[in-house]
Amino acid sequence: MLGYVMSDVNHSCSSISTIKSSYSSKTILPLITCPICLEIFREPLQLPCQHNFCKSCLERITVDRWSRCPVCRGCYRVPFSGVGSFETNRTIINLLENHSYTESRPMLQAKCALCKLDDTITICEHCREAICYKCRRQHYDEFRKYICLKLNETQQETEKLIAKEVENIKNHEENINHSTDMVNTIRYKVNELIDKIKQEEKKLLHSIQEFNNTEQRLLKEKNNRFQDLTKIKTFCLSSQEKLYSKEETDQEAIEIRQKYEEYVINTNSLQNQILVVKTPRHRISFFNQDISFDAISLGFIEIKMELEPIESTIQLSQLKNYSIDKNIQNYSKQFVCSLSSTSQDQNELLNLSIINGNRCCPSSSKNHKRTPRIIGKRGTRDTEFNHPSSLAYSKRDKLIYVCDTYNNRLVTYGIDGIFQQVYKAISETGERRFHHPYAIHIDSNNRLYLIDQSERRIKVFNRDFKLIRLIGQYGHDIDQYLTPCDLCTDEQNNIYVCDAGGHRILKYNEQGEFLLAWGGLGTDNGQFKCPACICTMNGDRLAVSDWGNDRIQVFNCEGDHLLSIGHRGKLLAEFSRPLGLTYDETTEKLFVCDDGNNRIMKFNHDFSMTELVYSKIGFNGPYDILLLKDGQIIISEHRAHRLQII
Repeated sequence: MLGYVMSDVNHSCSSISTIKSSYSSKTILPLITCPICLEIFREPLQLPCQHNFCKSCLERITVDRWSRCPVCRGCYRVPFSGVGSFETNRTIINLLENHSYTESRPMLQAKCALCKLDDTITICEHCREAICYKCRRQHYDEFRKYICLKLNETQQETEKLIAKEVENIKNHEENINHSTDMVNTIRYKVNELIDKIKQEEKKLLHSIQEFNNTEQRLLKEKNNRFQDLTKIKTFCLSSQEKLYSKEETDQEAIEIRQKYEEYVINTNSLQNQILVVKTPRHRISFFNQDISFDAISLGFIEIKMELEPIESTIQLSQLKNYSIDKNIQNYSKQFVCSLSSTSQDQNELLNLSIINGNRCCPSSSKNHKRTPRIIGKRGTRDTEFNHPSSLAYSKRDKLIYVCDTYNNRLVTYGIDGIFQQVYKAISETGERRFHHPYAIHIDSNNRLYLIDQSERRIKVFNRDFKLIRLIGQYGHDIDQYLTPCDLCTDEQNNIYVCDAGGHRILKYNEQGEFLLAWGGLGTDNGQFKCPACICTMNGDRLAVSDWGNDRIQVFNCEGDHLLSIGHRGKLLAEFSRPLGLTYDETTEKLFVCDDGNNRIMKFNHDFSMTELVYSKIGFNGPYDILLLKDGQIIISEHRAHRLQII
């Protein structure tokens, strides 16, 4: 420590002595000396009060948007871009440039930092130590040894990284080559399906053409019969008039009788053809007439990945992309079954997963075979939504509660997805219950906790929707919140609140008394950037979705940080603006709504990635997730304005 102090003092004295020698007037020296570091100015900046300081000195003492001048104590505001935006003092810079000192290694009489003897020394440019001429070589050897050691370590690590990157490049090249086979397979299957559809089209059109030809022939025959009948009718009318006008039988009457007998025979024949034969009526029916066109899917390709560490001090994440096998005969029969023209096969879509070993098999996830049930669309009616957000489940009432935020109401459904009731913002008695509900939670005592977005309050209701109490209040104090966005309760009914505006987690007891708070704006472990959602887990643990930092953080109930999961990205175990969380106490699995990537991820008890939750129609803005009986899952999608039950 003494050596470093001597070095700084010697360097300062050297600089001042050099300036003194360059200037005949001693009055100039205070003008070019920084009042903070007492050395010659380096990048002099001028404050609004006209006092000058080194740029590095100002950066060191500036910790807030407002600060005070070290000389006159005048208050000044730091620009948004930092202290570097202050005006540069060009006069001082010109003085320093026109009268610069020339000695780069000042000669001083002091003790050497190595041998501790008085001698003429110089300052080391690397460590700023005072070194004599005799020890300079030894000091340089130590410096060279240290730098070479670090360079060697970096070289070894770089060689490992290069080897691994070469392997990665090779794998990606193989995947690109295999992708060509995948493209050919997809085209083959789609063309095969198109051929089948064209064959069906040809068959149906041929049937219609045969029916049309038959109808044309029948139409021609019926027109001929119609003309014959019209002719007989005309003969009958005219013959009756003639017979009534005659007084005795003559040749014309005999001819009428003969024609009558012929027409009677023809009429009997036509009567059998007209009354006995029924006119056919044809209609066309399609097997898939009830299938929505936007729900058609031939399958999907799943890319699995693993995290593989390199055996060195530097850890790398390795992505393994598994490719489709060139020999597609192993699964072609299964895929053809999904494209069969029979009605049974047309209703079954085969989901394929690309897995290791260059072979295909059905995915292990049960969700792949489930057809999601869609509830609602954008609108204001009872079964419609406008930005559905938080979900809650009442085990006692067997009801699902949905925050229909922009419709300013709560909507309830049964566990079978059947609509039950709407709770409006204004009660029947005219009492205002809430204004834009944003988050909802139901504790073990069946009490309903509601975060009111517009009023920025947390309200507790009983099951008759009577207000019990308020939790906390808006403000900047430690026991107050700025923008509450989610909450949960533990077994002791302690309340944990995500304060997105204050970047903190607040803890209250059952009566609403403040207990503690932790967090703050930042990217370190235990810090947040707009924490969005929170849920409890086994072992008195909490999971928090750190929305702005694209990660999940796990804490104990006292706010101690345990671990962080993920970072920003699109791969598995990576997030883009995570939102809703839920925890399965039976399987100890954590479900996360990855809003930015439009997907839902599921983690094991050790927080290793297991699989994605699949839906045949995909997700559009998953906000919250709720676990139902028999492994069913309900998801609210705020961008699609709907619910999905999978």
